Amino acid sequence: MAPHSAFETNILEQKVKTLVNAQLKSILKKENLLVSGLKAAMQRRIVDQLYLHANNQDLDRFNRLKGFIQNPESMNSPAAPHPSNQIPYSNFPPVAGPRPMFKDSPFYTILQHLTPVQECKVREATRDTIECKIILKPDVADKLVSEPNLRVMIFCASEPISHFSKVDVAFPHQVEIKVNLDEVKANLRGLKNRAGSTRPADITNLLRKRAHYENSMTLIYALTHKKFYFVVNLVRQQSVEELVAKLKSGKTISKDQVIREMVSKAQDSDVQAIGSVISLKCPLSTLRIDVPCRSTVCTHNQCFDASSFLQLQEQAPTWTCPVCNKTVSFEALEIDLYVDDILKSTPKSIDQVTVEPDGKWSRISEHGAPPRPRHDSSSDDEDLVEIKDPPRVTAVKNEMTNSSISMRTPPTSSREQSTTSSVPPPSIGTKRSVSAVIDLTSDDDEEENRRHPKKPATLAYLTTPTYSSPGNGRAQPVGNSLGSFGPYSGNPPAKPNYIQREYPHR
Repeated sequence: MAPHSAFETNILEQKVKTLVNAQLKSILKKENLLVSGLKAAMQRRIVDQLYLHANNQDLDRFNRLKGFIQNPESMNSPAAPHPSNQIPYSNFPPVAGPRPMFKDSPFYTILQHLTPVQECKVREATRDTIECKIILKPDVADKLVSEPNLRVMIFCASEPISHFSKVDVAFPHQVEIKVNLDEVKANLRGLKNRAGSTRPADITNLLRKRAHYENSMTLIYALTHKKFYFVVNLVRQQSVEELVAKLKSGKTISKDQVIREMVSKAQDSDVQAIGSVISLKCPLSTLRIDVPCRSTVCTHNQCFDASSFLQLQEQAPTWTCPVCNKTVSFEALEIDLYVDDILKSTPKSIDQVTVEPDGKWSRISEHGAPPRPRHDSSSDDEDLVEIKDPPRVTAVKNEMTNSSISMRTPPTSSREQSTTSSVPPPSIGTKRSVSAVIDLTSDDDEEENRRHPKKPATLAYLTTPTYSSPGNGRAQPVGNSLGSFGPYSGNPPAKPNYIQREYPHR
């Protein structure tokens, strides 16, 4: 097959990943490259060498390395065979910049590159625009129409790009992508301060799925302090339902294994084992767990719902345990059959269970506590207890009550009706209207031309009349509660004169 496009190079790259260590070392020796290291490092050296020959337009070395990869047994021959119908190597598109290796995701698998890697240069104070063409081959266009799980996505990564480690998907902070003049509406930032929480941008629905049609893509970015590299890939997508079914058919945490771990922890002399509570609600959706799962790196027995967890990771891939915040992976998730047995043995109204150190569990009521026993009316009356004050407290209360009454109320002898006054004394706690207040020092003419001030009228409701005893045993009023204004012929004074109450000397 002639290297007429990047598609062939992608196939060779996938072929390199299927070779064993002995074959990889033989190819590295033929290419005079470093042989030691891990398998992934050796694969990366061969792939980089392959693209190096492509960029340098070195046809002979590219075909030689291609023969080693396709037929590792032919490395014993001095040179690899050259096909007779080969197209000139100048038709092979060069690769711009390094090739970032993106981290694997259970939601998609990269099948091939549809565009070469494009470099976004640093633009600290300006903006820049990069345009590229996405041309679909007939087989790719047909598969996109017939297979809905095949998608076209834009992958982007920032510096530093290493040949020995995989990178997260990361777009510039200020970026806008258009495909065929339609804006790509996707979350290109991810979660704040959470690296790796950005998903690749899906542009499948914006493409014209016709063979050899030039789909235009425009990427506008600004205010970047480091280089970015993006590429358009054809991927195979997996839904959440497919991943949940994969978990159910994969490894599980058996019920006996969970009980053995509980008993082992209870036998530890340094730890006092007590019963614990396991919630049957998912900490993410707060709904009852349907498929209980947890990571093998976690030490707790609390589970979460597999479907809810995977849906959240599909939107923002943080891959942290919602219970202990440890970093987990899809490969480490397993179904907990112990909790699954509890879910199947309890009604949906039960949200929690108590688990003993020996593995036995019991139900907890719907309200989280055992119901209180009900009492009838007779039992309630028997529970009433009368609390009486001690003698000393009672005496203090009586003394305080008598003192307060004596301060507000005149003596009994002073509360008798006066024969010389037609105004009855006001009672305690009652109010009198302003018209009921009589000024004894004013005449009728002054009463018509004068208006009482508001402040003394208000005091009439708050004070009590003053009485004097002339010695004949009968109380006579001295003045009303407003006091006396005195014999003034003109306007009343600014402040009325009040008669002060006299108290006997002790």
